Amino acid sequence: MIRPDTLARIACLAALAGALGCPAAPAAPPRPKPTAVLDSLRHRAAALPPDTARAQTLNELGYALAQLGQFAEARPVLRQAQRLSERLHFATGQVRALTGLGTSYQNEGQFPRARAVLDSAVALGQRLGEQRRLGAALLGRARLCNAQDDYACALASVQAARQFFAARGDWAHTAQALNGLGSIYVNRGDYPRALAALFEAVQLARRHHDAQTEVNSLGNIGNTYLKQEEYAQALRAYEQLLPRLDSVPDQRVRPIVYQNMATAMTHLHRPETEAYFQKSMAGFEALHEPADVGQVLGSYAHFLLESGRRPEAIRAYARALALLRAADDNNAAADVLNGLARAYRQGGQPALAAARAREALALAQRIHDVADVQAAASLLAGLAKAGGDYRRALAYTEQAQAANDSLFSRAKSEQIGRLQGDFQLGQERARRQALARTSAAQAETLRLRQRQLRGLVAGLVAVALGGLVLAWLARQLRRRNRLVEKQRAELTELNATKDRLFSIIGHDLRAPLHALHAFVELVSGPALPPERLRQYTRHLTQTLDQTLILLENLLSWAALQMRVAGPPRTEALALAAAVDDAFALLGPAAEAAGLALHSTLAGGEWVRADPAAVRLVLRNLLGNALKFTPAGGRVTVAAAPHGPGWQLAVADTGRGLPVPTPRQLLPPAGLPRRPAEGPGRAPGAGLGLVLSRDYARRSGGELEVASAGPGQGTTFYLSLPAAEAELIEANEPKTNKALVK
Repeated sequence: MIRPDTLARIACLAALAGALGCPAAPAAPPRPKPTAVLDSLRHRAAALPPDTARAQTLNELGYALAQLGQFAEARPVLRQAQRLSERLHFATGQVRALTGLGTSYQNEGQFPRARAVLDSAVALGQRLGEQRRLGAALLGRARLCNAQDDYACALASVQAARQFFAARGDWAHTAQALNGLGSIYVNRGDYPRALAALFEAVQLARRHHDAQTEVNSLGNIGNTYLKQEEYAQALRAYEQLLPRLDSVPDQRVRPIVYQNMATAMTHLHRPETEAYFQKSMAGFEALHEPADVGQVLGSYAHFLLESGRRPEAIRAYARALALLRAADDNNAAADVLNGLARAYRQGGQPALAAARAREALALAQRIHDVADVQAAASLLAGLAKAGGDYRRALAYTEQAQAANDSLFSRAKSEQIGRLQGDFQLGQERARRQALARTSAAQAETLRLRQRQLRGLVAGLVAVALGGLVLAWLARQLRRRNRLVEKQRAELTELNATKDRLFSIIGHDLRAPLHALHAFVELVSGPALPPERLRQYTRHLTQTLDQTLILLENLLSWAALQMRVAGPPRTEALALAAAVDDAFALLGPAAEAAGLALHSTLAGGEWVRADPAAVRLVLRNLLGNALKFTPAGGRVTVAAAPHGPGWQLAVADTGRGLPVPTPRQLLPPAGLPRRPAEGPGRAPGAGLGLVLSRDYARRSGGELEVASAGPGQGTTFYLSLPAAEAELIEANEPKTNKALVK
């Protein structure tokens, strides 16, 4: 389940703003060149005399280092600024330096030291009557107290900061203090008062045209609704701030808003949920923020798992875990580990699920994340019970129950705070209603406007429903059109297959039958001389051999095209043995034609293919080479590794192709017809190469052709996947006895 308490956040312009909202301050230095800014500040501080300008520059340098997360380097600079300001009796510099030091200690988890330094900053500002930096010190202390669950200190500090800024007419920082007040109420579970403070901040920001504060306040309102699991209201708050994002200089705000919107949409089952997760990840990747990418990926993985897309979820969890571990983000890593464990359990991998759940439990216990402890322990208890280890299942169940009790107590505390807030807000609402009842005319006008609004909403709903119906009809029409187009393409292909079959039968089978008929007439006529009879018989034998090969290819090709051929039966095949078989079959024809056959295969070339298909392809390629090679020529078969498999090359020294042809895949229609070499050899139908290409693809390979041009020979390349080691071991290797002529 996606937990909104771990995801709801809004970007701040100041890196040290913390949980109390974002100050309306100028944008941070540009990210691409932080070292240039630091070098400039160091050079300016070294060049200035020991006066207030140098103290201010040292403070700027310390804050710039802290913004980059270099807290250890920032603290000596801030101490130097504090000592110089104290020597100069420069109250503003002292308070600012102490505030930065306290915030630095807080960001590194050194809360006692941070509290002491921030208390000193507030006390010094109040004693010296500091008019500029006391409010920032009060807000810094409020953030720290809120992080330590010291709500009395946090409330007192933020209320003092609010009064400080309001008395000076600083409305931007007053709205910031209201954001801080809302955050404190949220941590106490007092959501009604939190929303009241945040809506007041929104109104104040709009009145003074402060886009940054308005965005921060609306984001915090959305986060508050997420914590209450009121996802529709949260989404409306985020949608209100979207048009104002262009006015915010910090580029991190947009992807964070997209992430929170995706969280709300997940629970509302909105179709655009995945798109907003993708937008958020793309935004953080463009900003080179791997930790934020990891957090969004973890949430996206939860969404994928809940959508039933478990393999995608496991990949997303793995990538998120790597990013979060590299960024040392333990809270998010524990949640991702729990999600990964759930995914493995759903996939029937209990061992992996238990391993990930144990990692999540150990990490959650170390960082005191009760929710992840409860989730991991519950998952481990279920796995142990399913495995029959009831003792371990009981131990994990007790651990999960203890964590669940802690969560229940926390929920009760939040409920009590919510009820207190509801009661106080109810009293305020009653006072407002009493004032509203003094004007009946205003109430009637309000009711009239509400009726008009309801009518408008009803009209918009009707329009929206009509649009949905039209969209559904359009989708159905597009689906039907695609089906019709697919059927039309299949019919066109079948019609072309039929035409080619009839063309081959009409032209390439008719000629040998005519030759047979003529020979029969000659034999039945007057007696022929023995030499002439032997010549006719030899010619007729060649014609019948070619006709049988053509018929065999024709039947195989027709079976493939009509989709009646069975699935290929792949097994381990030694290419050397297949070449030997083809040489033995075609050797007499080669010898009669005065051609030499040569093989360079060593016997270790094993492929995974259909043996019958490979032998048919070899016969066709060798027959094709013999047909177009003149007497005295040579046909060579070689093999070489090619990617994850082997590549067989059949090269001849024959006629070649009409034009130079670089190496390329054999075209679907085969090669153009060429006159055969030698008397009595017909050009053929070209079907053997087309059939060879189709059979090669059925075996997971490809057929390519290359030629340097007329008279330069032709080479065919047959690529096939290599056989696995276990398949090779299961078959006895055959010796490659190359036939050399």
